[in-house]
Amino acid sequence: MRSRWLTRRVLHLPVTPRAAAASPSPAFPPCPAREGEGRAADMAAYLTHQQKVLRLYKKSLRHLESWCIHRDKYRYFAVLLRDRFDKNKDVKDMVKATELLMAGEEEFWANQHPQPYVFPDSPGGTSYERYECYKLPEWVLDYWHPSEKAMYPDYFAKREQWKKLQRESWDKELKQLEEETPPDGPRTEALPPARKEGHLPPLWWQYVTRPREMPM
Repeated sequence: MRSRWLTRRVLHLPVTPRAAAASPSPAFPPCPAREGEGRAADMAAYLTHQQKVLRLYKKSLRHLESWCIHRDKYRYFAVLLRDRFDKNKDVKDMVKATELLMAGEEEFWANQHPQPYVFPDSPGGTSYERYECYKLPEWVLDYWHPSEKAMYPDYFAKREQWKKLQRESWDKELKQLEEETPPDGPRTEALPPARKEGHLPPLWWQYVTRPREMPM
C-alpha cells in the first residue's frame, strides 16, 4: 500500500521547462504556507527564468532522493523527472514558460517531503555553523605581538597592502552604496559589483579577510 502511495506522489513531481531564456520573469505569488521564506522570495525576484527552473529541478531531485530510500528506485524516478523537464526545454513563449514554472512550483510544494535529507553543513543540518564560535574578526590581528606577526611575514605584508587599498577605496564604496540603495532600504543581502573600471566592489574587505569555514 505504501509503495503505491509513494509511487503516485513521486510521479506527480513538477512539469517545467528547462528554457535557457536569460530574461527575468515576474516573481511568483507568495504561498500562505511559506511565511518563513520571505527573504528567499525577495531574492527570487532577481533570478532569471533559467535559474529558477534549474533550482526547481535540483530541489525536486533532492526531495525525490528523500522519498526513495533505495538507489535503484531513485534513479528510475529521477530519469522520469528529467524527461518531464526535457519535454518543455524548447518552449520559447515566455508566458507559457512562466505558467509551466509556476505550476511546477505549486506541484513541488504540494508533494515535497515532510522531512527531507539535509546536508550537515547546510542550514538546518546537524553541523550548520558549528565552527562559528571559532571565527574571530579580522581586527584581532592588529593586537598580535610583533614576534607573532614575524611568523607569517608574507601574509602581514600583503595585509598592509590590503589595508592601504581599503583606506583609498572606502569613500568610493560608500558613495556607490548610497547611490544604489533604494529609499526604503535594501531588498536583498547581495552587494552590487564595481561599476567603474579600477574601482573595487563595496565591502570587498569583508570577503578578502573572511575567516576559514573550518579550523585547521
